[in-house]
Amino acid sequence: MKILFTRFPLESAWGGAEVQTMSLMRGLLAKSHAVAFLGSCPVLLGKCREENIPCVEFDIGPPPVTKWNALSFSWRARGMRQRLLGAIGSFRDLGAVVMLSLSEKILATEPLAKEGKRVLWIEHDRVGRWLTANPWLSNLRGAARHATTVCVSELSKQMYLDLGWPEERTVVIPNGIDLEKFQPPPPTPPPRGGRGERGWGLGGEKGDGTLRLGCLARMTHDKGIDILIEAMKDLPNTSLTIVGTGREESALKRRAAGIPCITFVEQIDDLADFYRSVDVLVLPSREHDPFGLVAAEAMACGTAVIVTDACGIAGYLTDGVDAVIVKAGSAEELRQAIERMKNEEVRERIAAEGLRTAQRLFEAGAMVDRYERLLMS
Repeated sequence: MKILFTRFPLESAWGGAEVQTMSLMRGLLAKSHAVAFLGSCPVLLGKCREENIPCVEFDIGPPPVTKWNALSFSWRARGMRQRLLGAIGSFRDLGAVVMLSLSEKILATEPLAKEGKRVLWIEHDRVGRWLTANPWLSNLRGAARHATTVCVSELSKQMYLDLGWPEERTVVIPNGIDLEKFQPPPPTPPPRGGRGERGWGLGGEKGDGTLRLGCLARMTHDKGIDILIEAMKDLPNTSLTIVGTGREESALKRRAAGIPCITFVEQIDDLADFYRSVDVLVLPSREHDPFGLVAAEAMACGTAVIVTDACGIAGYLTDGVDAVIVKAGSAEELRQAIERMKNEEVRERIAAEGLRTAQRLFEAGAMVDRYERLLMS
């Protein structure tokens, strides 16, 4: 089957959505499907070029996700639709179009469906006011009748159903991870405290009595890093390394200035090594987080995780069994969860169960198989 992926975002950065898109494209290529990308997303365009995946850079204008862009969309839409359908039409004999952003879903879904093409929407973005208060929501809702919407968690699916999406056309496929890349350390791991750990600011030896926490997230309000910083105040024998950048980076660093056990790192090249170097990975999202890929990756590396109930991945997990799940927005519950993880027996049991859950539910090949069946059905 010939499958075209499209994305025309307002902004672009390497994150969970991009990781999953590339993983899916690679997987479909490995299954002998013809895959190509059309869009204005510089991150995906760059990755496609690196991996020799056919791609066409094409800009139709900004999506209607800000007040001005939503207003101007009313007179931009006609020309955008014509250009977009023309660009998609240049890809001959398409069997399916996989849409990742708002503009093409509104503009091209119904015309392509009427041509007999299979249309899939993949919803990696969090549901916020950009969608729930969007004046084009009714148009999007109408277009959803001509597509199959794929959500990455039951939490996300329920949000779309509440917005009026047709239940028979809304499905769930969890994100997948590369279990060869993300795996536990060998049974007899080498000594800790090497170059990588000093570079991350973790300090000391793992198992020296200090609970070493990691947090890998974009530094924005919805990710709840400020709540995690609040939970860390006066916590003894605990350290935290926060990895990421974002528009709230300066404010978060000021908030953490009086807490010496917190370290900030902009980027880490070897994520698996980082996950294995910490005792617990914390994902403190305060608002809808469609999945929570970093938690799945950490679990696959044999690291215990704490997530909030705003994370889609929490719906696949059981509190106290394969993760600790806390109420979103509560620094006190987060603090109690961290204290709970100081019990080594509890932490190791949760990590072991989490590893089994990751291997059973979040393997990338299984994810690709489910998408393939959906595309071919």
